[in-house]
Amino acid sequence: MITYLAEKNAVANLLGKTDGATANTIRDNAINEVRQFDIANAYPFSWLERSTDVTTSATGSVDLPDNFNVTHKPKDVRKVGADKTDDNIFDQVNRELFDEYSSGSYKYYIDYNTATDKWQIHTTENSTDITIIYYSIPTTLTADADIDSIPDLIVIKYLAAARYWLKERNFGNHDRFNDLGLNRIRLLINKDKKANPTRLKRGSIYSVDMGWNVSD
Repeated sequence: MITYLAEKNAVANLLGKTDGATANTIRDNAINEVRQFDIANAYPFSWLERSTDVTTSATGSVDLPDNFNVTHKPKDVRKVGADKTDDNIFDQVNRELFDEYSSGSYKYYIDYNTATDKWQIHTTENSTDITIIYYSIPTTLTADADIDSIPDLIVIKYLAAARYWLKERNFGNHDRFNDLGLNRIRLLINKDKKANPTRLKRGSIYSVDMGWNVSD
């Protein structure tokens, strides 16, 4: 388990300092930023999977959790039956095609609910209990004893150091640590693929070769 204090100490050491236990706004913000954006958005890592049980409204919609990461399509959306053989699995469709489907077709799309400031899922099934497996945005770390859900200290310290130097306008140091961090992300992606060889079908972004997302 990696604590927030361990991350602050690791970044401070890379910066040539020993003040990890002392608050540093630039450094500490950089740590949370790389966790919640650079790493969480890079790939649908298995260790960021979360599950929620929700009930759709009378119009088939329901807000998603605050930590829902819209960068990645949900891994699974389903109405759970009495046993595994009678689950109804939902398919995602384009919003403009949604009205072509009726109840019982098990389709959904996601958009932003400006009234609640949350992402929401719209389904063809009204007043229905569904289970959603999604990819989360890591919780902001604030206390030294907080435990990170990201299991790799090295990628955090490299990318956080890069962000620190970017804010200090030291582009040479930024580029150096950013390259190390990106290489580490590639390693984590490969490890996660090997540990989870069978992944459910994802959205169209995963059919575009981005250097890491298309399987051989």
